[in-house]
Amino acid sequence: MNSVGINMIIVPGFVALLLFLVFTYLYEQSRQDYFRAWQMGWAAYTLHYALDAWSAYRQASALVFLFASLLLVVMALCIFVSTRLMRERFRLRWYDFGIACGGVALALWNLREHFVNGVFRPNVANLHFRLEVGLGAVLLYCSFDFFRYSQRKNSLAFKLLAIAVALWAVLMIVPDLSSPYLEMFGNAGHLLGPIPQMLLGIAMVMVLFENERNAVQENALAFSTLGVDPTRLLSAEDLVPSMQNILDRLVAPLPMGRAVIMITEPWRAVLPSVQRGFSAEFLQKVESSGAGEYISELAYRRGGFVSFRNLSEMPEPLPAFPGARFEQFRQVLETERIRNLTAVSLQTREHNFGVILFPHAARRVLGSSNLRLLIGLALQIGLTLENYVVMHDAQRRTKEFELLTQIGQAVSSRLDQDEVLRAIQKELGQIFDTSDFYIAFQEGDDIRFELEVVSNEVKPKRSRKPGNGLTDYIIRTGQPLLIRADLEKARERLGVNYVPGKPAKCFCGAPILLGAKPADGRNEYGARIRVRTTRPGSDADCGGPGVSCRGKRAPVH
Repeated sequence: MNSVGINMIIVPGFVALLLFLVFTYLYEQSRQDYFRAWQMGWAAYTLHYALDAWSAYRQASALVFLFASLLLVVMALCIFVSTRLMRERFRLRWYDFGIACGGVALALWNLREHFVNGVFRPNVANLHFRLEVGLGAVLLYCSFDFFRYSQRKNSLAFKLLAIAVALWAVLMIVPDLSSPYLEMFGNAGHLLGPIPQMLLGIAMVMVLFENERNAVQENALAFSTLGVDPTRLLSAEDLVPSMQNILDRLVAPLPMGRAVIMITEPWRAVLPSVQRGFSAEFLQKVESSGAGEYISELAYRRGGFVSFRNLSEMPEPLPAFPGARFEQFRQVLETERIRNLTAVSLQTREHNFGVILFPHAARRVLGSSNLRLLIGLALQIGLTLENYVVMHDAQRRTKEFELLTQIGQAVSSRLDQDEVLRAIQKELGQIFDTSDFYIAFQEGDDIRFELEVVSNEVKPKRSRKPGNGLTDYIIRTGQPLLIRADLEKARERLGVNYVPGKPAKCFCGAPILLGAKPADGRNEYGARIRVRTTRPGSDADCGGPGVSCRGKRAPVH
């Protein structure tokens, strides 16, 4: 092969190979579909030059010529499809088939014109309609589409991309434009051909940078607030729409369509867990089985990120946790046929609120760039949740002080004891659920239940002898008691052996003191409890004032 052939084939082919590696790197970093389209297009373009080099070294073949032409069609079609992938997910359109069929027809037409007297001639100059003209027209449309997108997004990277594609298209349509370069620079003029391609590579690197910058700016601002009224004391259920919006916005630019924001147990009374693409039963399993606690703690210890690949076969990662928590975690995910999982921690310097779970089918669905961006956004979400928790606690304290004032006014304005107790129950209901509630006093050898409310229904007054129940424990010690779960273990720890016929799953009680001391010789104390009723067999999650409680109805004892 002479030096002209080397300049026309080897050098542009080597540049095309380098750009294919660049686009491969960009796709591995971002995992965006349009980078994948450019990667596939440039792979076809590189193979085109490889076949041209093969033909230059060996005898020209019609089959090799046709295949090389079809690779050019594939390249142009990939760039054309990438113009849609910037805005939406990939779906075949009728005009994709139209362009593909038109390109194949032009390739066959050019192949036919290269036959002279039944013999294939690779160097035929007078073609009626060259394949490169049709492909150049497609690239000009792509350039126009990139330019429109750059105007809409005010993007310098896409403007440069549009200019590079337009220049490349013009050189393909009018090949005689390269003649002045050949005359001016001699054989080195062929080196100027890859310039538009190198501009394409530079533009696509700038596109990746701009995408990351825009994602950080837009999402960081959107994730800086939950968009709720700071003057209202909201429950976890009231916060579900805001958390769902955060999850939807976080998942939208990512390749996977399913995700879960799992809040750990200490914060579920204030912050809800939400999911996208799963059933409510799956979210409940993750919370109740301890799988969510396990993955949240593991991601927190791993610096904010952990990934599982081929979950059914992998051993338990270090650091190990006591018990069979990893097995429980694996079983829950296997029921949903989840083999690969990425988890990002929702943490701040002082708190670990939970974890974001991204189940996916591929072994690696997030690139390095996506992962860094996701970790940064998760930190922003964690900070937002921390600010909301602080605001929520401050608002609850304000409500509590207002409540104390209202209770004092209600008590002082009434002389009847029953009205006073009902007023207390009603006012306390402003900051937590008092649908299951009682106030009990000990007088002598009897414990009198002066107010007992079960499912918002006031029961008749009754009394019983002192025993060894939780109410007796609070009256005896004068200390408040909060049991969120595992009530039987708590009874064993406290030395309480009385178990009612329908035991509660969680308990919240506080003594009634007079001047922080026993009232008088009668030793008057009281205890209160509130429990929300749900279906039997559900796990409990109990808290203090302002905290929801889920479990079976608790009888007093």
